[in-house]
Amino acid sequence: MHPNLSINVLSLLPEAFDRQVDVVARTGATAITPDIGQLGDLSAAQTARLIGDAGLQATALTHRAFGFGNAAETQVARDRLMASIDFATEIGASTIVMTTGRRSAFDWVDAAKSFAEAIAPCAAQAKQSGVTLGIEPTSHLYADASFVHSLRDCTALGHQADISVVIDLFPCWTDADIEAAIAVASSRIALVQVSDYVYGDRGLPCRAVPGDGAIPLGKLLGVIIESGFEGTYDLEIIGPRLATEGIEKGLIRAAQQVGNILDGLNG
Repeated sequence: MHPNLSINVLSLLPEAFDRQVDVVARTGATAITPDIGQLGDLSAAQTARLIGDAGLQATALTHRAFGFGNAAETQVARDRLMASIDFATEIGASTIVMTTGRRSAFDWVDAAKSFAEAIAPCAAQAKQSGVTLGIEPTSHLYADASFVHSLRDCTALGHQADISVVIDLFPCWTDADIEAAIAVASSRIALVQVSDYVYGDRGLPCRAVPGDGAIPLGKLLGVIIESGFEGTYDLEIIGPRLATEGIEKGLIRAAQQVGNILDGLNG
């Protein structure tokens, strides 16, 4: 498998982490992105041991939504994220993938200001720990988890909060200014998440194996590489299409297709 690829466990069945590790290892991958919400009672040391024993490394850690609607919510969110920063440090994950949390009663400008203020102590702790915080754009249908739904808005918020950006191509490939937005984001890109969309799919989650759908991956990955990004491409393929094909089979095929694109662009 291409050395710049990792597999996000959100692509897998939500089962015990040791089983998820086994699946990822069988695909031939060398890197994995765990979801802290699926790790249960596993300690960071236990998680790191499972990853290392399988010959893998942790690319990133999925944290999910932050939350900043009021003082109590903000304090809970800070405590959770601080714990995730410590966890990521111990398992060797260089990036935390997260969403902002809902905007609540704020308009966009005030939500951005409140988020930046709320996450500031965590951003400082992450920098001290050598962990990159990366927010990702989401579909507007996930407005309960985020208020940034385009790459440009995501990057503007990342700049305001002085944190990084995860480019999830699935929700933002249709942005009218996607190529320009990638260029603007270039200095803040922590990770790129890759999947595909098949025209006609209506219900989320509906991600497809890269190459099976309409996203111009060759073009967009080329723009990302031209922007100077040299990091990891995380396969995050959520939904029934992968399950129908067979998760391992589909992930191996996805890795081959994305690897071929990357080899062609870098060759």
